[in-house]
Amino acid sequence: MNQIIYSKWVFEDDDIRSAQIYRATSLIADSLEPNTLNATVRCSDSSILEFEQDTRLTYVHSTDLPAYFYIQDITRTGPDEYAISAMSAIGRLIHGEQHYGGIYTGQTVGQVIPEICGPVPCVVKTNLQDVQIYGWLPIASRRDNLAQVLFAVGAWIRDDLDGVLHIERLWDGYTANITQAQIYQGPSMSYGAKVTQVVVTEHQYVQGGEEVTLFEGQSQQGDIITFSEPAYNLRASGFSILESNANYAKITAGNGTLIGSAYIHNTRQISADVSQAAEPNVVTVSDATLVSLVNSSDVAQRLAQYYACLATFDGDILPGQQLDGNVVGIYDPFDRQMVQACLKSLDIKISGTLKATVSALVGFKPPQVDDSQTLDERIVLTGSGTYQIPAGTTLIRYVLISGAQGGHCGQKGGDVGTSPSVSWSDPTWGDQYRGCGLADGGVGGEGGAPGAGARILEGTLDISDIASIPYSCGLGGLGAAYDPDDPDGAAGSDTELGAATTAGAQAPEDGYTDPITGEKYGGIGDQGIPGGKGAGKAAEVTTVDDETVQLFDPAESVTDEDGNTWSGGLTETEADAPDRVAMEMRENDGARIWYSRGLGAGAAAGANGSGPGPEASVSVRSSSIVATAASGLDGATPALTPKKPAQYGKGGRGGYGGGGASSGGLAVGSTDSSDYTVSITAGTGGIGGNGGPGGPGGDGCIILYISRAIPQESGPLVTSDAKWFLDKYGRRFIT
Repeated sequence: MNQIIYSKWVFEDDDIRSAQIYRATSLIADSLEPNTLNATVRCSDSSILEFEQDTRLTYVHSTDLPAYFYIQDITRTGPDEYAISAMSAIGRLIHGEQHYGGIYTGQTVGQVIPEICGPVPCVVKTNLQDVQIYGWLPIASRRDNLAQVLFAVGAWIRDDLDGVLHIERLWDGYTANITQAQIYQGPSMSYGAKVTQVVVTEHQYVQGGEEVTLFEGQSQQGDIITFSEPAYNLRASGFSILESNANYAKITAGNGTLIGSAYIHNTRQISADVSQAAEPNVVTVSDATLVSLVNSSDVAQRLAQYYACLATFDGDILPGQQLDGNVVGIYDPFDRQMVQACLKSLDIKISGTLKATVSALVGFKPPQVDDSQTLDERIVLTGSGTYQIPAGTTLIRYVLISGAQGGHCGQKGGDVGTSPSVSWSDPTWGDQYRGCGLADGGVGGEGGAPGAGARILEGTLDISDIASIPYSCGLGGLGAAYDPDDPDGAAGSDTELGAATTAGAQAPEDGYTDPITGEKYGGIGDQGIPGGKGAGKAAEVTTVDDETVQLFDPAESVTDEDGNTWSGGLTETEADAPDRVAMEMRENDGARIWYSRGLGAGAAAGANGSGPGPEASVSVRSSSIVATAASGLDGATPALTPKKPAQYGKGGRGGYGGGGASSGGLAVGSTDSSDYTVSITAGTGGIGGNGGPGGPGGDGCIILYISRAIPQESGPLVTSDAKWFLDKYGRRFIT
């Protein structure tokens, strides 16, 4: 008995002119194909055409459990004939709202899949609930993004006959035999070319890219701006962001700009050998963006297992309880023996006696949870010793991080020469002023260049026949002592794990970002902190006169890496004008001189700048005033060395810069008679402080990512030989 039930209509045997059900499962979970039902029925009620898409339709055959489909189209093909097209619940994920994807940093399958499926109900198998996902999903249909997740974790939509999506792994046990008596005439056995290797690209998305403009212009309330590449740290001006993720931003009405920062997209290829052949035949998977370090080896092994199977059985059979994805015994009519195969598809013609066209991959067994090589354990080794490989370990990926290079020394602070000559005329009285003004303060010495980061080596550890392995983590190199020729800091020593070593490996500027924790390792160090500028003429002064001659910029302070501040040297200032150098005056009848002390010098890390500077030398004689302007002060020399970075493998910080020297003092004079003279000798500036030594590089370490077999224990729903217990229809119980 066959029945199709839709809304108020029930079509039975004679009312069903023709019907066909197609079921398919991608055995590598790289696509999601909905099951379909196409039927032509006899109906006298034309209101059947007034359907709504995705209304449920039920198909029942004999005593089987009902199968649920969802109406997609109804076409009238005769006065009382209608062609009905329907899809399983997977089809509901194709149309409707798209999924906005995003960046995933360890969210679980149990969280992500229901969010992707949205209004379509789903059940995630217990042993997949806590599997973590890393990578990126684009804006796409819900079906396409769900397929990406399933491919990444090795799961399938096993059975949606009840309208609920069941996410689980396929079972590798036999569910039925297709005997010679069940096979109609004309079967075939096709053989594909040997695949020699599969190459899988693993992806990582790390914050740290350049700032990008994502949108600029006029927007309406609720506009959704989508990005061609993922972005973070979104900022808007001219409108507000209502909601967002790495792929889009929903904004308010306005006229403005949306800015974000790009992710750095790192890739690495993982390969798995399949077979030997005279000519290489390599299968590549490069666009599965949820394949990461955590699961890339597992994906590669699953693909290798699939592509090792070359024979496909195609033919018509008398079906029983077989479902796509089931492992069956099937009769090979050419070699006249039973072989193991996994059903890829069934195209079932509905009639009194069902007939199915099947396609089955011979020799394929779906991988199980205990076959998984997901890297779900992580350990960081430091120092040296012997690592004991945990029992049950099936795979270890390593990242070796050497000691990093020490930083360069800091640079010397700027010197200050002889104070410049100045002269001007008083516009009110016409007096002429001559002497020496303030020199520019010496610039603070630049902080030293950072040391290079660790040399980094990634690889897979061969754990066959070993229970332990020696290791040694490199030490960071010392920073360079002060030298005007600016030598490099010392290189860090190598990290070794067994025979693997960082010797000769590259030292990427961005280092390595752990995809599980987000922690950064290696990478170029920090620039050194410059010394403070010495006090000198105010930068705003372009013309020296009565109003500007005393204006100065004070000596600069320095804040070290711990947040401690070291003050620039003091300069004596006027009580009511702190931006003007304090002046004293001496006179002798018609001769007058104004002069100041030397200015304060720039600070350096660990050392305050000195100041105020010394007094000027002034002598009043019978007909003259003779003066030597005050000298400037030397800049401070750093008393601190940057600390070793806490981050493993990070380059040493550059040394602290020396403080800039200060200007000599101000001295100007005037005379209103040729009988009196003023003689002024310019003061000399100070010498910049030397730079400090570079900081040491960070020590190395080893990161191990480990996969361990999960033993399958017997229990209420497991047989004594560790196989799943099946119901009478040959289906696995779901917990």
